[in-house]
Amino acid sequence: MPGVPETYYDILGVSRNATAREIKHAYRLLARAHHPDVSRVAGAEDRFKRINEAYRVLSNPEERDRYDSFGHERYRKFLAGIRDSPGRHPASGFPGFEDVFDLFFSERSWGPAETCRPKGVTDVLARVEISLEEAILGGEKEIEVPYAVRCASCGGTGSTTGKVSPCPKCGGSGWAGPVTSGAAGPGPSACGKCGGRGRVPESPCTECGGWGSTQHTRRVAVRIPPGIDSGMRIRKEGLGEERDPEIPGGDLYVEVMVLPHERFTRKGDDLETPVRISPARAVLGSEVEMVTIDGRGLRVEIPPGVQHGATVRIGGGGVKTRDRCGDMVVRIQIETPGNIPARERDLYRRIARLEEEREGKRGKGFLSRYFSGTGDAGK
Repeated sequence: MPGVPETYYDILGVSRNATAREIKHAYRLLARAHHPDVSRVAGAEDRFKRINEAYRVLSNPEERDRYDSFGHERYRKFLAGIRDSPGRHPASGFPGFEDVFDLFFSERSWGPAETCRPKGVTDVLARVEISLEEAILGGEKEIEVPYAVRCASCGGTGSTTGKVSPCPKCGGSGWAGPVTSGAAGPGPSACGKCGGRGRVPESPCTECGGWGSTQHTRRVAVRIPPGIDSGMRIRKEGLGEERDPEIPGGDLYVEVMVLPHERFTRKGDDLETPVRISPARAVLGSEVEMVTIDGRGLRVEIPPGVQHGATVRIGGGGVKTRDRCGDMVVRIQIETPGNIPARERDLYRRIARLEEEREGKRGKGFLSRYFSGTGDAGK
């Protein structure tokens, strides 16, 4: 309804009587879709912040009760009043942005218990290097991706009997020490006995060592869409990890790195390439043959009197995207000749004298200055 503010329930797309599990599931789906590193849709970052804010409140029972009692507008004003009051802060205990980052691209999802805290994080991040031609024209790459899969022997529980109990060392918290909000320093580390899971198997599974998952490697074919650039990520749904039997498998995100090209440099949707010409061709103008990134030959007109560093644009010779096509930018580099035959050197001297006559003063012409330093070399 126009004029009615969007509630946190509306943002997550859940009902007011949604369970904690339903709220978490809705948040995970929305956060993946609108994360700024994944979505290229305008306004994704702002939408992601609102999704995160809604989840921070509704995932905490105490804050959710307060939100339901106050209503959306009053609760927002309540929070604003708290933030503006020195020394006071909203109730702690709900996840911050660090948890959102772990939800997406946790690369410490496998390792020793002392340094790895297995969570409900099931997404996998991999990287692939491609050539500039592949980035512009598209294609397909096959990569090897390590991932963890739910142990078939114990069903992901880590126990041969299927039974687990709270960790006696951390009391089921998963932390090696007390968890406090806003404390300085790196914060508590994962419990060394349970690896941060908060539970231990009754009888450790011999197949997975009690972890509940085993490490594997799979080969994945990745379609490279035309126009992709370094830093962009491709999502492969359902190809993440399957650790926890209570949480569905995650997704695979493939981050692209475009390798440097020997002739072309990408600048947005434009492709820049240098062309070297002699001083004579720069003065008189010329026509040079070029080859585009996709192998097409074309002739480029260099206008008379062109300066070093100037550019000539070829429309449609750049990167093609859905909305537009960039240009090929030819950057002029005027090369001064080195050792040249005596006949050519004599011609340059004659040009230098003409320059001096035109300027009315000896020694001011470009060619005159050049040849005064080279003497009769090349004769």
